[in-house]
Amino acid sequence: MTLFDAYRQLGLLVGLPAVIVASACAAIIVVVRDWRIALLGYAVLSAMLALLLSRVIPVEWAMLQVLVGVLIAIMLYLSASQLRGLSRPRAHWRTRWPQVSSLTSFRTMAVLLGAGIFLLTHDRVPLPLVESLIRDAILWLVAVGILGLGLHEEPLHAGLSLLSILGGVELLLFSLTQRRMVVGLVEGGQILLGLAIANLMLSRGLASATPTEETPAPEWQA
Repeated sequence: MTLFDAYRQLGLLVGLPAVIVASACAAIIVVVRDWRIALLGYAVLSAMLALLLSRVIPVEWAMLQVLVGVLIAIMLYLSASQLRGLSRPRAHWRTRWPQVSSLTSFRTMAVLLGAGIFLLTHDRVPLPLVESLIRDAILWLVAVGILGLGLHEEPLHAGLSLLSILGGVELLLFSLTQRRMVVGLVEGGQILLGLAIANLMLSRGLASATPTEETPAPEWQA
């Protein structure tokens, strides 16, 4: 038995646990504020996606998801590490008021409400040619990813939520077609998206650390 055969059998055996872990990691990305935990959740999510993809495409193709996920997590970690030492001016509460709707407790309640709606309605969404286990993973990743896009405004969490949506789209696309070119294009697109998220993180972090307006001098100094 080769390593790829063992990996495929592992994907068949741990299908349901992989879906549960992937769903939990997608929820963690939305709920938690700590960027380190969010990146760890995305890395684990990529590994679980690879296990699920091994059920529908060749294992060597599915392993690309692990490599791409780890590469994106490293890029985002390096970008976030470069911003840790920057000092940011305290913004006035009037400029920060939309962030009140994205408190951790609010995000937790939103995810729990979404989970309840998902449990009540997931059987009513037909996806032909897709097994029920993969269908549930697709629906949850897309739903919680959209929720994360609505609750987060910073590039890191919003970008990871977008990558979660792309993971669900991957499962659907590769369940319907098994072509090497499509796999390569999708995985390459993920790397480009990760680079874009990393650049947005640096751009926004540097912009927030640098004052954009000069304070006017007092009249007695004019």
